[in-house]
Amino acid sequence: MDTDRLNGDGAGGSRAEESAAGVDRRPIVGVVGLGAMGRGIVQNLLQKGYSVVGHDINPQALAWLKDQGASVACDAEDLACRTRTVVSFVVDNRQTDKVLFGAFGLAQALRPGALLIACSTMSPRYLQGLEERLSWSGVELLDAPVTGGMVGARQGTLTVMVGGPATRLERARPVLSTFAGRIVHLGDLPGAGARMKVINQLLCGVHIVAAAEALALAQSQGLRLETTLDVLCSGAASSWMLGDRGPRMVQGAFSEVTSAVDIFVKDLALVVEAAQAVNAETPLAQAALHTFRLASAHGWGALDDSAVLRVLTSDR
Repeated sequence: MDTDRLNGDGAGGSRAEESAAGVDRRPIVGVVGLGAMGRGIVQNLLQKGYSVVGHDINPQALAWLKDQGASVACDAEDLACRTRTVVSFVVDNRQTDKVLFGAFGLAQALRPGALLIACSTMSPRYLQGLEERLSWSGVELLDAPVTGGMVGARQGTLTVMVGGPATRLERARPVLSTFAGRIVHLGDLPGAGARMKVINQLLCGVHIVAAAEALALAQSQGLRLETTLDVLCSGAASSWMLGDRGPRMVQGAFSEVTSAVDIFVKDLALVVEAAQAVNAETPLAQAALHTFRLASAHGWGALDDSAVLRVLTSDR
């Protein structure tokens, strides 16, 4: 392991503290949010030499964490006393606020100088306000949303879009490098990463709905969906989302959730909000948001986002 990891810079306590423990000399990283993405991050951290202490409101997620050989934090104080670096993969602004300032109270428990790496997809405006709120307790924030999906999280190939001072990025880099194939620094202020993630989600959401629309039209014309998908993926019409979500749409494998319909209801709403703030036009994003909202209204919000196909077909 490199020097940064051994001396605890961005990865837990000091070498003296680790020696005093007498059991495990590896740096410790906290992970909050053990959904599809968070689990991939935990596995990469463990595989690459870190110890992990985690928290999630889902008891099944905590059981999974124990099975991986990681530790469960019984409360915020327990987590905060074991690490100075926490990676957050909760869903959104609301869950982030709940973890930090609600009953769990992580913001108050973290020691001055602790680093919070916020990887969730959130509003740029919220991130800017969060920086100020955390500064009162001396906690440093790194705005670090990711793209690459559950597969990227498992394989350690995510792209991380960073907003925050370069010094914080360098402190976090050893941890980020365990699950990132690429780290891009977009600016010195929190919110810069979130702005790029909003643009990313605009394209992702529109591409999913476009793929669903194309396959729905093919079905209505009597074309075999397997053949249609094969043809589309072989030429200029292909996209990453078509190649990834298309097979699920063809197979109707909507219960195998990598990202839920309701995630794109949330993310595309962030796109529209960001566009309205600068008087930008986003007609395709708004159309995609409408389609995802229809899918959610039909009761499919917890299904894989490829289930948006159902809105456009006759078998809904």
